[in-house]
Amino acid sequence: MTQDVEYGRARTTGVSGIVDPRLHEHPVRDAIQIAMWVAIAIPALIQLWLLIVAIAGRVSYPYDLEWMEGGMLHHALRLQNGQPLYAEPSVDFIPYLYTPFYPALLAALGEVFGLSYTLGRVLSILSLVGIGAVAFASICAPRFKHVAKLPAIVGTLLALGLFCAVYPFVEGWYDLVRADTLFLLLITAGLAGAANWSATGEGAKGHGRVAAVAAILAFSFFAKQTGILYVALGGMIVLIVAWRRLPTYIAVAGVIGLGGTLIANTATSGWFWIYIREIHSKHDFNMDRFWKSYGNILWHFRALTIIVCVALLVVAVTWLMKKKLPRQTKPLLLWSAAFVVSTVVGAVGWGTEFAHFNAYMPAFLHGALAAGAAIPALAACAQLWWSDRPQPHLVVHGIAAVAAITLAVTCWHWRWEPRKFIPTAADVAAGDKLIKRIRDVPGEVWFPSHPWYAVLAGKQPHVHRMGIKDVTWRQTRTVAGLEKALADHKFAAIFLDNRDINLELPQLRTTYRPGLKLPNDEKPRLYTGAKIVPESLWIPALPAKPPEGARVLFDFEQPTWVGWTRSGPAWGDGPVSESRPGQDIVVGATGLRFATSMHGGDNATGRITSPSFALDGTKLSLRLGGGGDATKLRAELWVDGALVQAGGVPSLGGDVLRDVTWDISAHRGKFATLVLVDDATTSMDGHLTVDDVWIWN
Repeated sequence: MTQDVEYGRARTTGVSGIVDPRLHEHPVRDAIQIAMWVAIAIPALIQLWLLIVAIAGRVSYPYDLEWMEGGMLHHALRLQNGQPLYAEPSVDFIPYLYTPFYPALLAALGEVFGLSYTLGRVLSILSLVGIGAVAFASICAPRFKHVAKLPAIVGTLLALGLFCAVYPFVEGWYDLVRADTLFLLLITAGLAGAANWSATGEGAKGHGRVAAVAAILAFSFFAKQTGILYVALGGMIVLIVAWRRLPTYIAVAGVIGLGGTLIANTATSGWFWIYIREIHSKHDFNMDRFWKSYGNILWHFRALTIIVCVALLVVAVTWLMKKKLPRQTKPLLLWSAAFVVSTVVGAVGWGTEFAHFNAYMPAFLHGALAAGAAIPALAACAQLWWSDRPQPHLVVHGIAAVAAITLAVTCWHWRWEPRKFIPTAADVAAGDKLIKRIRDVPGEVWFPSHPWYAVLAGKQPHVHRMGIKDVTWRQTRTVAGLEKALADHKFAAIFLDNRDINLELPQLRTTYRPGLKLPNDEKPRLYTGAKIVPESLWIPALPAKPPEGARVLFDFEQPTWVGWTRSGPAWGDGPVSESRPGQDIVVGATGLRFATSMHGGDNATGRITSPSFALDGTKLSLRLGGGGDATKLRAELWVDGALVQAGGVPSLGGDVLRDVTWDISAHRGKFATLVLVDDATTSMDGHLTVDDVWIWN
């Protein structure tokens, strides 16, 4: 009798090689084992279900889930229109600092299915499905001869469950109109291929498989630049498993990677490299975030990291003591190596300025795959140690189950609520109303944070806010045509979010001003990444033109209170061009400046008295906003030393200016002064904001 030791069983054979029929004499034990492994898999299946629910609720959302989705659709639209991605920064377009594979693929698919958010998300969802297929192929493949397959299958399910469980931590980044998940599929499939295809096949067929691996990993670079690190890792794997085929790998990866870069750079007059390397390198790098990333990744799922380390230790001891390495440990070694590289990639990514936790996605996926692969690896090592002892199956399944249960408990503990990531019907309705408002604007619009909203409204998209930030942040590059477009009031309206380009583009405030604060039912929310929302509509900052029969009395366009008498600090040194700290957006003012008593905050008080003017009309109008208590916040009209008119904001509405009109026909021909009063001493009372004092004939 001889022992043929393979994972999951001690296969006892006679000289004829016939399997001992006693292996099938324990149906009850087998049923218990099946039930145990199914129960262990349940938390992973729950995590998979949670992800499916979240994705199903998001895939058809017709607006941005994340603020750069629309910009990626704009990239694809330019390719469809035959326009370059990498060219001089302009008011019409600046590319994201990524390589072009994802938008190119999106553009090609869009020719068939039409460009849409749903198409882009489906591409990412299909990439997720591909990742799942690669996971099963790399851990449960027949070449590993898993006789007892349940531990390997459940290990793979737990790996995928752990990856699903990290969806909230990475802010729901798996199913967006972005390159991240496609990139993840390419590097994962490429590494699995490098480990499993490189040593198979004979002659040209074998070299062809290595060439395919090299091509997949080279294309990962054209999805995201960090793919270059996985090209290097793939080369190391080929060197280890089939070193004679390494020249083929290097040649193919070089032709696609270096050759493709050279072609792209030549075709774009050097702009390709400027964007993906030179401008990208201008971003700040935060070493604190870099080092903190290791804790964020390795200690987020503590059980994952511990099990991977323990399994690697067991494999090392087994190899040293038994002088052999079970073939079922190869997936563990592969994904552990990928886990190390991806952890460094994640730390570098999150240390880079403007990064989000999506930088950790490769590390969490490959760490989860390593943990899942640890289960059959531990079982294989246990089988090698206990194959010649009684009841080896109990030890094999017991050790594997302990590791699997630990991962299952982790999956159960990290359950999450999909509804937090799913847009509501109110969001869709808000988006519909917003698109209608954009459509109704007579002329061009600019929506810096959501350029695709302009396309949905039938208008031309323009440069994304991120592009402007990329090319102007810590460098002297300019955006061709942007300053002229603003100075010439090219846009009939600019729609801004609550944290938008006006914070980095000061000249915008000198040529445009808030014209409308968008109502809450026109603010579709974001559910991934920076949670910005549309906030205001800005219009050209042009002086108001009174209609025939009216003239401007005070427009507050001077920077100082020349001719006015001031008491108290509330009105500051003069009219202002933007809201004061703590003040809401001032909507309804015209020109560049307005008067406000917000200097020093709501608690400051004061009065400002105008120079004397003739009442040569029948009524006087002015625009008031701020608070609503007319006893403390008001405008007063004084004639011959007597108060003849007084009034505050018609209704409490914040800094949305409203018209107030006084009948002055009884005082026509006399001289008067206007007094603006802020006697409010608390933030509850507010402040007073004023613009456009006109007198009417």
